[in-house]
Amino acid sequence: MALKINVGIIGAKFAGEFHGECLKEIDDAEVIAVSSRNEQVLESFQERFRIPKGYTDYRSMLEDPDIDVVDICLPNYMHTEVAVEAMKAGKHVICEKPFAVTIEDGKRVVETQKTTGRMFFYAEDWIFAPALVRAKEIIAEGGIGEPLYYRGKECHSGSHSIYAQKLKYCGGGAMIHLAVHPIGFFYSLLGMPEKIMGRCSDGGENNLLHKNFEGEDWGIGILTYKNGVKVSVEGNYITTGGMDSFVEIYGSEGLLRIDLTFGSPITAYSRKGYGYAVEKADFTHGWTKPAVDEHASLGYKNELAHFISCIRGKEKQDEGTTAESGLNILRIILEGIYKSHREGREVGF
Repeated sequence: MALKINVGIIGAKFAGEFHGECLKEIDDAEVIAVSSRNEQVLESFQERFRIPKGYTDYRSMLEDPDIDVVDICLPNYMHTEVAVEAMKAGKHVICEKPFAVTIEDGKRVVETQKTTGRMFFYAEDWIFAPALVRAKEIIAEGGIGEPLYYRGKECHSGSHSIYAQKLKYCGGGAMIHLAVHPIGFFYSLLGMPEKIMGRCSDGGENNLLHKNFEGEDWGIGILTYKNGVKVSVEGNYITTGGMDSFVEIYGSEGLLRIDLTFGSPITAYSRKGYGYAVEKADFTHGWTKPAVDEHASLGYKNELAHFISCIRGKEKQDEGTTAESGLNILRIILEGIYKSHREGREVGF
């Protein structure tokens, strides 16, 4: 095997930039190509990350024999088609969440992975966030006794991208776009629930705030497991002041509180404001908690390092990142939370 795993990034906007920053710090990886339909964005990305090859058509990238793995950082609705084509072209695949917007598309990804034998990595960064990894260690040590109730949320003020506002592009609203993170983390811990209850705003005029969003701008899910453990998850687009990503785990002899976005060791007060605090924070006046290294604290660095190590055969793939796991997480949202809301009842699995 070559000294480094050669990576091609498909998508050069926000997610692609996040992944690019992390991959450049992984010794076993080298980003040798990037694809974007926008030539100006493409050239800027290549210059920023010193990437030699640029493609305006991702299919041309897939023909490049030097590329070992493609990293899909595109809008939700494009994930399935690109992932399937990439695996059929002999590439391993890293794919941002959710890996599909329908169950049928999710099944296509799973089947293609099986038939091609390529490695597929469902990129759920929360699984690798250092604070959540430490929380799992404390649970495993018996530090909070028997876990009884898990609660998690990811919320912000709403995306400006049309791809997050239209159902055909996103597959839903805040639950599939944001709550997919705590759902993915809890799935990696607990597996599939037995029963699910969901409640959401209904999109459009029925939303709490964003009447122009076709998907829900607020939603919750209650997951019940066979052993009686309860899990609640929330996603919303009505949270001001910056991204709010939070987990609480209640046990018979203790509890854990993990703040992924406002848990910074820095507390700042500024009369005039400064450049950047946390994602989705509108301004930085007054008291703030500026992020130190979001790429690390949110798990992106560890996630991508794990994927590269798996391709090199140095590590066994985390079960929460397989194609099957990506499909099950999608089922929890589409066939669980959304179906429960539509039918006004608890649904079983």
